[in-house]
Amino acid sequence: MEFEPKKRNDLIGQTGVITRSFKIIEALEYPAGVSVRVADSMGEEYWTDLEDLELQK
Repeated sequence: MEFEPKKRNDLIGQTGVITRSFKIIEALEYPAGVSVRVADSMGEEYWTDLEDLELQK
């Protein structure tokens, strides 16, 4: 018997936060702030604002 998934309309539109480890591989400073290119734990590389990251100390 094949399993038929149930659509979860109650979850659609919800927001949250995904936590991934990352390494900064490039950084550029502009008058409006710092942009960083990161490589994350899922193998993705992308640009984001430094203010959107939480760096380990």
